[in-house]
Amino acid sequence: MKKITLINSGGTISSEYDGNIMRPGKVTSFGELNGRIERVRTPFCMLSENMTWQSLHELSDCLESELSTSEAIIITHGTDTLAYTAAYLGLTNVGINIPVMLVSADFPLSNPMSNGSANLMCALAAIDSGLVSGVFVPYRNPYDRPVLHASTRLLSSRDFDGGLNSALGKICGYTDRTGKFMLSESIEPHKFELKRRGAKKAVQLIFANPGIDYAALARSARADNAALVFAGYHTGSINTGSQGIGLLEGLEVYLAGGMSGEKYQSFEQMPSFVQVIDNIAPITLYTKVRIAHENFETEAERAAYIRANTFGEFFM
Repeated sequence: MKKITLINSGGTISSEYDGNIMRPGKVTSFGELNGRIERVRTPFCMLSENMTWQSLHELSDCLESELSTSEAIIITHGTDTLAYTAAYLGLTNVGINIPVMLVSADFPLSNPMSNGSANLMCALAAIDSGLVSGVFVPYRNPYDRPVLHASTRLLSSRDFDGGLNSALGKICGYTDRTGKFMLSESIEPHKFELKRRGAKKAVQLIFANPGIDYAALARSARADNAALVFAGYHTGSINTGSQGIGLLEGLEVYLAGGMSGEKYQSFEQMPSFVQVIDNIAPITLYTKVRIAHENFETEAERAAYIRANTFGEFFM
């Protein structure tokens, strides 16, 4: 069995009740990992809604410092922004040769309803199988089996019950009734050299909704020198009427959320300046655009990176 390096960044899985309030950092050891933890790192400890882009840098730096001396790594994290951290760590740690598991919980481990133990056991099963390397997210949704998600395919944490899903249900594996890990798909890495030069353009993620004032958004984006990434509807649709996305002409605009081969009439009216990128989770596209502006100097370099399938983020 592989020894585990534990990176504790907080989240509900590290929390305990203080009256009716959950406070992170109260749990620092996990029974499922007894005898297997080689060392523990705590770059910070917070609830994941407090994560920032700088926090992602710090967590990635901590992870990178442990890669060469670890057999496997488990990172504790909260569910609220887990998809953002997973996408960032998965995209910036492409080609690593050990398994890294981002493990979370919907309730503190002391709560009998918590899925934290199941998520930890799924992580260990995947680690011990020897079948995966790279960054993954093990998670059991309510009334479901534990599954292993590629870090680059997660959608937003589900409203109210905190469930996590891969886009189009494209998971990498699961644990069966005996706890054995079953591989569904292997992910082939395509590594880019990232230098973290510092972003020269802001990037905003916007979820499509009927209340968007596109004219005001255009003024704001121009003032902030911002690129815009839209999470469209399930087919990549968005408002293409007279008060819609066409008002953003002259800006760097991306649209995610669609599948190739299935388009509504609005797609025919899509302005040519909108970069429609199918078959990728919106959070991952947003993260790729931010990474691109942080690491590459030219538009051609950024475009090549954004459209490359670096760690299974593009799927069919």
